[in-house]
Amino acid sequence: MRTLPMRRNASGFSLTEAMVGLALGLIVAAVAAAAWQVALSAYRSAAERVLLEERGQRALAILAAVLRQAGWHPGPLDAAVPPAVSGADDCGQPGIAEMPTCARRGVAQSDALLVRFSGQGQPGDPSQPDETMLDCSGYPLAARVAGAESATDFVAANLLYIAAAVDGEPQLLCRYPSRHNGQVDGHGWTSGALVRGVASLQLRYGVDIDGDGQPDAFLPAARIQAMGAQAWHRVLAVQIALALQGEQRGAAGGAAGVARADDALADLQAAPVDTKRANRRVFATTVRLRNAPRCEETLC
Repeated sequence: MRTLPMRRNASGFSLTEAMVGLALGLIVAAVAAAAWQVALSAYRSAAERVLLEERGQRALAILAAVLRQAGWHPGPLDAAVPPAVSGADDCGQPGIAEMPTCARRGVAQSDALLVRFSGQGQPGDPSQPDETMLDCSGYPLAARVAGAESATDFVAANLLYIAAAVDGEPQLLCRYPSRHNGQVDGHGWTSGALVRGVASLQLRYGVDIDGDGQPDAFLPAARIQAMGAQAWHRVLAVQIALALQGEQRGAAGGAAGVARADDALADLQAAPVDTKRANRRVFATTVRLRNAPRCEETLC
């Protein structure tokens, strides 16, 4: 018996059905792409917040470490040595002198901080550091400059300030003594970037006004300078307030902290930082100076 072949259905999609299917496919693809963009943006924002936290804590740690070494000297100091801590308000392109010099206004009204201290030498050779004292660059400091028979002044000065990088992003920098064969040569200075994204640095200085060994008021640098240059020798603590910003653009989250009128956070809230960054953080601390000011040994 002969079997007839089965007839196949030759019908396909109509043009209308094909267009509807294509439109649905495009909608699904667009929704998936939008969801991917939202997830990617959320991931980048979360990663940037973690990075800001790490950078902010690192900046505070660097500033605190330098300040805690302020005024350290293994032997007697000359009566005319400059103060261990001094600063300048709203200071851009700062220079190292007895008080920091300022060539122009600071980035977002940032202050400059100048800290002086010495290191610790090895037994038998004070010009060779024993690695216990480090400056802001990470170099160890000796008790005196190589070649000097004695030291009656501080070996090093560290100048911390805010400046813009090549791409315009603000960063925390430090100027420190240049080295020759790993030792301070006393002939120049080197600047290095420490932390990127520091939009503003604001400082207040705790001054012992009545001589009881406690800071009586936290004042900006201009107020202390108006009291006379010797007032810097009575600084016992430093308030630090930092504003850090991420690189993503967008609506900024709240970054303001609770501030009193007499602290560094109030200065930071008044600083003209970039408000079009998606992530901003404020970090603040107060550092008590460990080494006794010269006023406790001589009259100021």
